Amino acid sequence: MTVPLYAPVVEVYVVWHPADRKGKDIAEALLPHFRGDRFSGLLDGVVDVYERSAGLRGEGSAPRPIPFPGTPDAAAEYVVVVPLLGENWARAAEDTEDPWHDYALRIKEAWNSRGPRPTLGVFPMLISGTPLSGRLEQLLGRIQRLAEPGRPQPEEIHETRLRDLSQGIAQLVHGKNAKLTVFISHTRLGDHAPRDIIDRVRYSIRDTRLEEWIDYHSLMPGSDSLQELRERASDGIMLAVRTDEYASRHWCQREVLTAKRAGVPVVVLDALSAGDRRGSFLLDHVPRLCVGTPAGDATGQTIRRALNLLVDEYLNRVLWRSRRQALAAQADLEVDWWASQPPEPATLTAWITEWLADSHRMGRAVADIRPRIVHPGPPLGEDETQVLNEIASIGGIRRGLDITTVALLAARGA
Repeated sequence: MTVPLYAPVVEVYVVWHPADRKGKDIAEALLPHFRGDRFSGLLDGVVDVYERSAGLRGEGSAPRPIPFPGTPDAAAEYVVVVPLLGENWARAAEDTEDPWHDYALRIKEAWNSRGPRPTLGVFPMLISGTPLSGRLEQLLGRIQRLAEPGRPQPEEIHETRLRDLSQGIAQLVHGKNAKLTVFISHTRLGDHAPRDIIDRVRYSIRDTRLEEWIDYHSLMPGSDSLQELRERASDGIMLAVRTDEYASRHWCQREVLTAKRAGVPVVVLDALSAGDRRGSFLLDHVPRLCVGTPAGDATGQTIRRALNLLVDEYLNRVLWRSRRQALAAQADLEVDWWASQPPEPATLTAWITEWLADSHRMGRAVADIRPRIVHPGPPLGEDETQVLNEIASIGGIRRGLDITTVALLAARGA
């Protein structure tokens, strides 16, 4: 079956009773997260978001039905429903003749009918300070909810909800319920290293649904941390905490390089104190955030933002894997490398080495081939592409590289 390049992978439906006014505010805060530029680099439309609140047949009726997976109207492979559970929906659900009771019932029935490899995710969110009870509690309240109010700052509640939702969607698409784990790459060495920054990172992780992974506290003596990093690449993310001595440490560089080549999402958290005189090109081409003064109040907020960004990067990677698998199955779409991130020297050299070895075994004349590399956006700049082509030329690929994104490939008419 041919998969359209612009077919959505995930459709998200945010549902709330129109009388629950907070529902509209929360929906308007959730929607831009997936409609913004954070996921558009992968391909516009890979995540479509819809609202379900207004009655399909006017006031008092239920919204338009949700096209659950397997139904004739389903367009995406995965469907995510976010019911915003408020007092008015709970009150309406007490009447079994009320359309909103039936709407909740259909969501629960679809959720109950999921198979061993589900393509439907339901992530309820409690939007009322009153504990949920009654029929709505029986229908939807017992499904594990997204983060609930209870934090001191509203922005923390919003950040936590977004992170939980992104993580839930990623686990649905990936097909694994195991916790997403964070590899903390760091060094405590150096005269100016802020001694408490790693402890604050670990504390922030414990306050999430994430799990700390193969830090020096959890590795058994004799373990090969880099091999574990490769083996657990499918459900791991890396937070590189860059203190003054980080870039000059051989092992830290090796961890970042291994993560990049294994396809592990990386985010750099800059926690420089006196400064870094050396730097490392291996730390480039990844998102980064700066904690500023490590002792300042903004540090905790920046660490949370870094963790949230890591989860979104992981979701991007999972969505890309799903899109890549579907497109790679099309015989008429010739791609030599589906790169999980825009190629850079550190990852391109590893791929060229493998590609050249395969070409020589197959007797292909590499000088006559222009390999095609497709990656998530944004597109590389002209100078970046030139450097990568120079590297390819050294390897004997004389015609250069065709480096493009799915969006640009679609624009060509592929």
